[in-house]
Amino acid sequence: MAHMQPRRRILPLVLFATVILAATTYGLGSPPSPSSSDEGQQTGKILTVRKVLENRYFASRYPQIHYYLLYIAVRTSDQTYCVEYETPVLDEIDDLFSAKDKEVEFVLNAKNLTLRTPRSRKIKAHLVKPDQC
Repeated sequence: MAHMQPRRRILPLVLFATVILAATTYGLGSPPSPSSSDEGQQTGKILTVRKVLENRYFASRYPQIHYYLLYIAVRTSDQTYCVEYETPVLDEIDDLFSAKDKEVEFVLNAKNLTLRTPRSRKIKAHLVKPDQC
């Protein structure tokens, strides 16, 4: 029984030390990394926007939704990117046409280009060959 008393005293001390260690480690941890949308953010000018009607369904008994393919050319100081974006939303199309010849912010990730229009609409488009713009 004499050896049970030290164990009862040590257990609260170990738990207290663990809590203190965890709190200091959490407080001293590395600062949060920047969000992925801020990494590699660039500014460019929209040169051209081309709209192509794409009809996917030829015969249907339901009303047809028109999807549009938009081909957008974005020019930075050293390179021009050609991207393709598909949408049925006419407001997005209007935003892109109104952004023509204006500066926009964009992020380039692998084969995607995510741009933000002057009206703060976020557009995620796919890179395509330059001759398609």
